[in-house]
Amino acid sequence: MDGAEIRDLPVGRLLAVDERGVGLRLTWHLDRGFLNLSLWRDDRCVETFHVSPAAAADVIAFLVRGLADATAIGVDATVRELRAVATQHSRSVLDRARGSVAEILERASRVLRP
Repeated sequence: MDGAEIRDLPVGRLLAVDERGVGLRLTWHLDRGFLNLSLWRDDRCVETFHVSPAAAADVIAFLVRGLADATAIGVDATVRELRAVATQHSRSVLDRARGSVAEILERASRVLRP
């Protein structure tokens, strides 16, 4: 390995693989002033991109805002679904109660008729 530079990789590394098997690997290289983002297909690195710490912070903020929005949308949808189920359940309970009251009144009217 004449002329090759050997470096220990930092502890922080992340690999995310999608359903097609394409990987995205992030590796910290703060000693060199960047975060290395690389795309992998099978066992081959096909592209790399150096992200400055400031740009990485912008990406993280972007992801956090998006996840917060997605969570809020999900919570709103869940609340709407729960309200719909509760409303349907309330209607069902009221319908059964009306039926029971009608049946009791019917019996009472038969008993009370002279």
